Amino acid sequence: MSGSFPEPIPTIRWADRAVRILDQRRLPRTETYRILREPAQMVRAIRSLAVRGAPALGIAGAYGVALAAQRAAEGG
Repeated sequence: MSGSFPEPIPTIRWADRAVRILDQRRLPRTETYRILREPAQMVRAIRSLAVRGAPALGIAGAYGVALAAQRAAEGG
């Protein structure tokens, strides 16, 4: 099979001391990203289905813990 495949869309990633998620509620009409800096923002994103799918939910949960640890290390 020849030809090129489109680049995968990164649905969730750590970026500059925050988490960048693809808001899956807006698909397929628009590709909208949200920046989450607080653990509570991650909880809301998961509950509102902005993050979907078992792998993404697992990663989101881990990143939520990382956000909480980062906040605690900063004295917050």
